[in-house]
Amino acid sequence: MYRYTVHVPQHVPRIKMGAYVRRAFSLLPESQVRAAFAARDVKLNGVRVGKDDMVLPGGEVTVFTGYRMEIPVVFEDSHILALDKPAGVSCDADAYGSMTVQDWAAFYADGAFAPRMCHRLDNPTSGLIVLAKDEAAELALKQMFQQRTGKKEYCCLVRGMPKPGQKLCTAWLLKDAGHARVRIYDHEVPGAKRIETEYAVQRSGAVSKLKILPHTGRTHQIRAHMAFLGHPLLGDDLYGDREFNQEYGKGRLMLRSVALRIDTAGALPELDGITLRVPDNMD
Repeated sequence: MYRYTVHVPQHVPRIKMGAYVRRAFSLLPESQVRAAFAARDVKLNGVRVGKDDMVLPGGEVTVFTGYRMEIPVVFEDSHILALDKPAGVSCDADAYGSMTVQDWAAFYADGAFAPRMCHRLDNPTSGLIVLAKDEAAELALKQMFQQRTGKKEYCCLVRGMPKPGQKLCTAWLLKDAGHARVRIYDHEVPGAKRIETEYAVQRSGAVSKLKILPHTGRTHQIRAHMAFLGHPLLGDDLYGDREFNQEYGKGRLMLRSVALRIDTAGALPELDGITLRVPDNMD
C-alpha cells in the first residue's frame, strides 16, 4: 500500500474532496480515485472522509492506494533525471497544493538524491523535462537553458495549414500578469521581449502537425505566437479557437516537448552532445 500526502494551502478555493484528490494527485487514475473513496482510504487530518466532504484550508490530505504513481523515466545517470511529464502535472506549486513534478521526482528518488528543477513546462504541456541530481548539474543545466546552448524541440497540432511550410517567425511578447496571459505584437512595444519561433509542417490538413523549434524561451511563447500567426494550437482555450477545439479536440492541449540536445559547454562533458527524445504521441 502506497501513501501520498499533500498539505492544503490556507487560501485554497472552495472544493469537495473528490475533485480535490483528482487535482492534487493528478497521476492517480479515475478508477483508483473511486476505489480509494469506496475503501474509505482518503483522510483529511487523519480522519476518513468521503468525496462530497469539503476540503479544509491548511489541512493534510492523504490517499492510501495500491497503485504506484510515477512519471515515466526517460534517462538517468549520476547527474540528471529526465522524465516524460504527463499533461496536467505542474512544475510549480498551485493554489491547491497539488503534487508537482519535483514532488514526483522526489518520490522516485526515495531519499537517494534531492531532485532540482532546472526548467519548466506549462501544466497542460506534456513531454520531456530534465531535473538535476546535484548542485553542479543544476548550475550547468540552468546556465545551458539561460544561454540557450541546448536545443529544444516541440511537436503540436494547430488549426489550418501554415504557409510557407517552414519559417522562422519573429515577434514581441508582452506579459499581461493581470490576466495570466501574454500578448504578441508584430512590432516592438515598451516592456515586450523579442521572440523567435521556428516551425516546420510535418502533416497538413484542417489540423496540421508541426515541429516547433523555439529560439527564445518566453512564457506561453509557442501557444501565443502560433495563435498570433493564425494557427492556434488544438486544445488551447486560452489563446485558441473554442469551436475548433470542440470539433477536433482531444480534451487537452496538443503541445509536447519531444527532444532536448544537451550542450553544457563542457560543464557536464559526459552528457554534452546527447539528444534525449520521447515519442510525440500526436497521432
